[in-house]
Amino acid sequence: MSVKNYIIIALLAVVTAGVGGCNKNDNNLPVNNAPIPRILQFEPENAAPGDLITIKGMNFSPDAEKNIIKFNQIVVPAQSVSDTAITVIIPDLTVKSAGVTVRSNGKISNKKSLSLVKIKKFRDDFDRADVSSVNKNVVPNPIGDDWEIVKGRFALEGNRLATNVGGLESYMLYRAPEVDMKAGNDSYFTLSADITVSGGGTFGGIIFNAQEDNKRFYLLRTAGTLVQMLKTGANGLGDWAAIMMSDYFEGLSDDKKYHVEIVSSTAGKFTVKITDPDSNSIIMDRSFTDPDPYMGGVPGFYYFGLANPTNIYFDNFLLELQ
Repeated sequence: MSVKNYIIIALLAVVTAGVGGCNKNDNNLPVNNAPIPRILQFEPENAAPGDLITIKGMNFSPDAEKNIIKFNQIVVPAQSVSDTAITVIIPDLTVKSAGVTVRSNGKISNKKSLSLVKIKKFRDDFDRADVSSVNKNVVPNPIGDDWEIVKGRFALEGNRLATNVGGLESYMLYRAPEVDMKAGNDSYFTLSADITVSGGGTFGGIIFNAQEDNKRFYLLRTAGTLVQMLKTGANGLGDWAAIMMSDYFEGLSDDKKYHVEIVSSTAGKFTVKITDPDSNSIIMDRSFTDPDPYMGGVPGFYYFGLANPTNIYFDNFLLELQ
């Protein structure tokens, strides 16, 4: 065998030994078997810089030093940790939302968006002592500090807002501080409540975007299977600036509770949905547009007791604003 061949064989042996050595060393490298962390939700669902928030999920490290929490690219320290929850203080960000991630034990989670524009919630479930029927002349108003009785009589009965007075067209408004039902320019509102209306042609309904004069507003009202979407003019009830809908819908009936939800994110455009809370079935789902809309304002409740006596109940009032 020539000298040249010996040299080639020797080089191959060295390369083979090197490769075998690399494979052996690779097998000795540590393997990260930690599960991948996952963000499921935030509590609260949205918040502002400086607020305390809990990141809920799974596979976080119970060792605080093994978690790296980022809001966009800003690392924030954990206030408390467990394998399913990490509490942090939101950093000083000027954006309207942030992508949140958690790296635990070297594994990075999914990115979940957190809204940094706080949603204001106003609610009343009327779960308090009964109050006999009163009008606006009773001061202070025993129905609730934030409620203004404009016309007619209202009571609290069985943890519900109620009226049993016939022959009157009446309404009350929710004038709590900070309530301003704006829509558009990153603002929106969602208004919902449960309503039960007795028969005899009696109307019950919900008011929204009521202006300061207590006369101009939108009104959704029902009587039996009839649903009307109305807009009042400068003279209030009876001065209909627009009859936006008057139609009949199966699924509504006398003395049956229904749930109404009104949503708007654009001035003059809103969606109204009526559902059966017992079956969650949709009774009505319509969108409306008003070229000359009422903006801002407050919500409220309405009844027109054609029958005497009448039984109309309102419950689970909720208004969300952003």
